[in-house]
Amino acid sequence: MTKVQRILVLLCVLTVSGALAACRRQSVDDRMRRADTFLEQQRYPEAIIELRSALQVNPNLGKARLKLADAYIQTNELPNALREYVRAADLLPDDAATQVKAATLLLRAGRFEDAKTRVDKVLAVDGNNLDAQIVRGNALAGLKDLDGAIAEYEEAIALDPSRADAYINLGTIQFAQGKKSDAEESFKRVVENAPKSIRARLALANFLWASGRRSEAEQAFKDAVAIDAASVEANRALGSFYAATGRLAEAEPHFKAIAAAAKTPASLMTLAQYYIAMNRRDEARKVLQEVAARPDGYADGTTRLAALDIIEKRSADAKTRTHEVLTKFPKNVSAQLLNANLLFADKKRDEALTAVEALIAQEPKLPAAHYLAARIYSAGDRHEEAAKQYEELLRIERRPVIALVQLARLRLAQGNSEQALNHARQALTLQPNNPEAHDVLIRTLIARREFDKAAEDFAALSKAYPNAATVHNLGALIQLAKKNIEGARTAYLRALQIRPNDLEALNGAVALDFAARRNAEALARIESALTKGEPSADLLYLAARSYLTAGDAAKSEATLRRAIEVDPDRLQGYTLLGQLYVRQQRTDDAIAQFRDVLKRNAKSVPAGTMVGVLLEFQKRLPEAEQEYRRVLGVEPRAAVAANNLAWILVSSNRDLGEALNFAKVAQEMLPVEPNVSDTLGWIYYRSNRAAEAVPHLEASVKKAPDRPEFNYHLGMACVETGDWETARRALKHALALNPSLEGADEARKKLAIIGT
Repeated sequence: MTKVQRILVLLCVLTVSGALAACRRQSVDDRMRRADTFLEQQRYPEAIIELRSALQVNPNLGKARLKLADAYIQTNELPNALREYVRAADLLPDDAATQVKAATLLLRAGRFEDAKTRVDKVLAVDGNNLDAQIVRGNALAGLKDLDGAIAEYEEAIALDPSRADAYINLGTIQFAQGKKSDAEESFKRVVENAPKSIRARLALANFLWASGRRSEAEQAFKDAVAIDAASVEANRALGSFYAATGRLAEAEPHFKAIAAAAKTPASLMTLAQYYIAMNRRDEARKVLQEVAARPDGYADGTTRLAALDIIEKRSADAKTRTHEVLTKFPKNVSAQLLNANLLFADKKRDEALTAVEALIAQEPKLPAAHYLAARIYSAGDRHEEAAKQYEELLRIERRPVIALVQLARLRLAQGNSEQALNHARQALTLQPNNPEAHDVLIRTLIARREFDKAAEDFAALSKAYPNAATVHNLGALIQLAKKNIEGARTAYLRALQIRPNDLEALNGAVALDFAARRNAEALARIESALTKGEPSADLLYLAARSYLTAGDAAKSEATLRRAIEVDPDRLQGYTLLGQLYVRQQRTDDAIAQFRDVLKRNAKSVPAGTMVGVLLEFQKRLPEAEQEYRRVLGVEPRAAVAANNLAWILVSSNRDLGEALNFAKVAQEMLPVEPNVSDTLGWIYYRSNRAAEAVPHLEASVKKAPDRPEFNYHLGMACVETGDWETARRALKHALALNPSLEGADEARKKLAIIGT
């Protein structure tokens, strides 16, 4: 190629590149103009498409990202809005307003430190930026630095005494600190300074409502509506007040006003939800169909219609609508959640769990998804995994009352009354009148033998809900604590009158029948319950336990197998069947049964531990060790597996350092269990650390003085420490209890040395 040809080629390349760049600029400019037009027309979904297309060409357009974030706010896509505000703020570091917007969304997401960092940079440049100062106060409040938050709000008020939001936030913090009079003064001052501020009136109204002053709160809400009868914010507040206080009929005009003023899908769906609450489903369906017919409301409107189909037991229609939405919008959160619920309702738990886990991966801070996951795990008896979902809800939800109640129930069932009590009290702090929280609190107090406190709380609950079966079940527990058997029986029978299929009451009545040797009556209750429709798995489990109590192992086994057929995903049936086989000394069958549990849930710590225990019982120690190690790989703090593995290692006098680590884990989890103390003490002894062994071995003997092996271990350790008196007493007692115990010859040799 000649020099002239190369120059011509280069010119062509430059010309084409310039043309492409010009086309690209024109494309971006055109898309931005179209986006601005759509934004002016409030056609936010179309604006979002244009803005995203522009950003695909040039990802560094800060103003485009800011507009995209604003559009996401209008379509209520808060996670997307947060992402775009943060990106816009990074691209526009000198734009204070953008930094404040990003910080505000970070606050809503609970990322208080990130929000504070953003506004700190703004305040470093402009120390008098009121918006940044107020956001900083909110961030400090989120970080529990309430005094720092108050200082920020007071400084903002000093800079501009007319700033309503500073007074409102100050009053909110004061109220949270229990300073009601100071809070009321702050809220009233903001109304005086800004008498036409709807937000100020609403803040005062909410304070009065939270303080139990309903009539004054209602007037304050009405004052807000009087300022602007078309205000969406004011009408929503007053409508919600009427709905929450049981005056639904008075709420209707305000929900209609919201729909008429805003004319958005969200406002229309609020009205539809009101109609559903009032059982006016035809009117609700009409409104939702109007929403679904709009391009910007199709997905949400159709999903809500599907939810209404479920209420009306039209599951086929619900599935069709949900499938249609997911076909067009596979990432739609509401449709994904509804689909997972439909799968769960159909007992397709694996599919439901897969669906909800995918949703959690997409939206990790969506409370409804975590609640559903917890319910799915609980329904399959995977309680520890359910607990982890509830614990995640404690982290992401502002008022996680349901999660606290359910965690309290789980911890109580696991025997951890301390955690159960803490969770129940936290729930009642958030909702003092929540009956579920009072229920679990009373059960926990009974478990802790704090009967007077339980009775006091029960008296208030019984007065509020005299005809609730659950309350009568609690009454039965109170009577049992007082050893009033007939009083307990009366309470259980009353609960069954109110709710004939109440399993707790049936279980209680049957247990009392068996305790009184009225086996025929107990079995008659069970047989009667089994004939009333298709029995649930839980009823079959109760029947199986009852048959076993009555001595009919064959019928118990058959009933458990029936329960497994009814609900094959429940672990409880396999576990109970395994326990039955253990009682019948059918160890191989029991191992097979618990391994069935592990096929369905490889992370089941109880099932894996039982397999290890049964293998150890059969002297198959290498297999038992392997199973314990597998369990500890799933849950490193599995106490029984850790203790038993430590014992296998010390019994074979190998890997004593590893054995000690396992024993320490077991002791941390089970600090008062004598078997655990004995294991730890014996490891210290075998490691030539007898002085450290003695306190643990003494604790075991104190709790179980007639266990020969415990006495033998203590005696051997005391020989080494020179405490021969204790050694003689312990070794002689061990041999008296079991002359042929393992180590008997060694015990006799030591006694011969130190004297009897």
